[in-house]
Amino acid sequence: MINTENHPLLLLPPGRNLIVKKENGRVVIHEIPEWLANYLGASADELVGQPVEKNLEPAMPGIGELILRTRETNAVSGFRVALKDVNGNAHQLLLDAVSRTGHDSEELTSILLQEVTSTPPALVEDATFCGLVGASDPMQQVFNKIRMYALSDAAVLVTGETGAGKEGVAAAVHQLSRRSNGPFVTMNCSAITDTLFESELFGHEKGSFTGAIKSHRGRFERANGGTLFLDEVGDLPAVSQAKLLRVLETSQIERVGSETPVRVDVRIIAATNKNLEKASIENSFRPDLFYRINALQIRIPPLRQRAADIELLIQYFIKHFNRKYGRQVVCLTREALQLLQQYQWPGNVRELRNLMERLFAENQTEVIGLRALKEWYEERMIAARYTSGSSYTEVAIPPDRRAIALGMPEPVYNNPGRPEKIGALNNSEKRISEDELRKAYGMAGGNITRASEILGIHKATFYRTLKTLNLQREDLESS
Repeated sequence: MINTENHPLLLLPPGRNLIVKKENGRVVIHEIPEWLANYLGASADELVGQPVEKNLEPAMPGIGELILRTRETNAVSGFRVALKDVNGNAHQLLLDAVSRTGHDSEELTSILLQEVTSTPPALVEDATFCGLVGASDPMQQVFNKIRMYALSDAAVLVTGETGAGKEGVAAAVHQLSRRSNGPFVTMNCSAITDTLFESELFGHEKGSFTGAIKSHRGRFERANGGTLFLDEVGDLPAVSQAKLLRVLETSQIERVGSETPVRVDVRIIAATNKNLEKASIENSFRPDLFYRINALQIRIPPLRQRAADIELLIQYFIKHFNRKYGRQVVCLTREALQLLQQYQWPGNVRELRNLMERLFAENQTEVIGLRALKEWYEERMIAARYTSGSSYTEVAIPPDRRAIALGMPEPVYNNPGRPEKIGALNNSEKRISEDELRKAYGMAGGNITRASEILGIHKATFYRTLKTLNLQREDLESS
């Protein structure tokens, strides 16, 4: 049996879950969202206790099979159904179901209803520029700078966090420049040791040192007539910085073991995730080299500052991995997308790409839902605790939006549009009293889901509190 209480992503959001149970040999509706009941042309109260086969199967073909499979396997993910409402409008839903035990030890099947939505492919194509994806204002500014700077031959410094796409921006500048027919050569400065720096960058002659069994052209020679991309240039040691500066000033190199200078025609694009201006002031990076490579600058915004691009990037990666793996994945559900839009993405676009490839490996469905993110979510939560001592939601999700991302009630805020919550946000901080239970139950008109939301707790916690206080639901109704 899956213990949903220990898995935040399996705690089904209020108003988004359908719960069924077996009663007298029939599978009946135990709880149904009001919006779904309205689609079926009835109220939630009218449908509770009614058989699934008669009331749900005609509108949602296959839901009976889903319930059967869930009872056999404890969990089913990625089950798609088509729903037609009373007006004849069609809706696509992804159903993730788990089998669990209710508050009175009855066997329940909880089904998370997630709407299938996707960005039209044309929009993804319109938002793609030289292999870079973005429709947000910050990315449009980056694209504009790429267009302008491609016309120049001056050095460009690309700044941004790890995984933001600095090499992609450098490649776009090269692709649009007059050097596009020339080579685009890259070198990761943080991966080259002091002893190999000159050989890798400038080349060496045969026999110039032990192991030099043949002549070797360095990156500058290989990039002649094109562009040399120096990634993580801020990690260069001081000695290597001086050697690089000399070449940039003279446009000449000398291979290790040679006394003959070689003239090169290379445009430099450097990238860093460090503040080189500050480093130059503190003398940890040569100021003269900084000014030499910083003639033009492009700053790439982190992914968390352009959340509007996340859905586009997801669609872009879906198309890429569909081609790579011969799959037919359509999209993520709206709920899964909302969770990813709340995450802060410390690894930026690279982290998102890696997650999408992982989802392709772990799921064989056409639509990927919220439950597919459960293990990844737990890993992020553990990693955040190790690195910061804080909970995942405090690190990765803005406090005022974490509830939306997890599909749980919002934190305690004075919101004039909704009843003020009378419980604590963190259940461990305050015990819910009998008076609070009764008050919330009355305010909610006897709706357990709404009462739990008013208290700021999950519905399962509401039932546990009832049991702790030795109360039944009927006791609340009689108050």
